[in-house]
Formats: sequence, structure tokens, C-alpha cells
Amino acid sequence: MDLSEIRQHINRIDAQMKGLFLERMSFAAKVAEEKRCTGGSVFVPEREREILQMRQKDVGPELAMECRAFFGQLMGISRTYQYAKLAGVCSRAGEIPDRPGAVDIVFSCGEESGGFASALNAISLGGLLVLACSAGREGEGSLRCKLRLEGDFSQELAKAAVLQILEEADGAVLIPVDDTGANVP
Repeated sequence: MDLSEIRQHINRIDAQMKGLFLERMSFAAKVAEEKRCTGGSVFVPEREREILQMRQKDVGPELAMECRAFFGQLMGISRTYQYAKLAGVCSRAGEIPDRPGAVDIVFSCGEESGGFASALNAISLGGLLVLACSAGREGEGSLRCKLRLEGDFSQELAKAAVLQILEEADGAVLIPVDDTGANVP
């Protein structure tokens, strides 16, 4: 099989995956609506761990981590989408400025939890820029992170990305930044 034939197979698989992705996201919207009605949390860590274990179960060791990353990314995208659908009812949505500008967000996450990667993925999906990033150890196995984000926080996915961090990360605090780059108390 030459490279051209291999690419044709990959294109066919990608087309199938696109249809499944769109179907999955339509169900994610239904999950968000159900959570709107019941007040359920978007992020349920135990459920996500269970799903990742199930999806990784029959995958050989040479692709186990890649499989875990794939499904972890997919669930993260789904959560960002759900936060966008639920932004009006999430308790912390009012903390996010409804304008272009910058904010600092400070949070903790476990070194092994994938929380930092999840935050960066949400930020990327939300079309935000990371202007500054610092992180340091905070006790055993935990990181304390500070990100300065810039973007248009009135946009649905930008707001959802920040909301996702505020809702999911431990001790997350949002600090507004004024036009001079100084924190607003």
C-alpha cells in the first residue's frame, strides 16, 4: 500500500469519525439541557475516570496512553460545549467580564490529574491567548498555576473556557485586569 492509498483510508476513517463526533455532540447538548433542569454538575470526575478506564480496557500498551488522551480530549471538548450551553445558569459565570480584555486566573490541580492540560485545551478552544503562565509545586503532587488570559470574554466559547476552569479546578480564582495590565481588586 502506498502513501496515497493510506491517506485515502485515513480520509474515510476521518469522515466516519466526523459523523460520530457530531452525533456525540448532539447528545452532549441533551446532557447539558438535562443538567440545566436538574442542577447537575458538568464535570463529574468519577464518571470520567470510569469512562477512560472502559475505553482504554482492550487497547494494547503501545496505544493505551494515546487512547486515554483521545477520549480525555473528547470529553474536555464536550464539557466546554456544555459550559457554553449552561453559562447563564452557572453560579460563577457572573465573575467573567463580558468584554474583550485580560484576566488572571489562579488555580490548583494535581500533577497527574490532567487538569492543567484540560485548562489549556479549553483556553485554546475558547480562542483565548495565554499571555503569561507560571506554575509551582503546592504540596505533594499538586501544582499552583497562574495564567493571564486575553481575549473577548463576551464570546460564548471564551466564557465557557474560563467557566470550565473556575468550575473544575481546585481553588480557582479569577482576577480582573485593567487596561494598564494591573490587577483590579
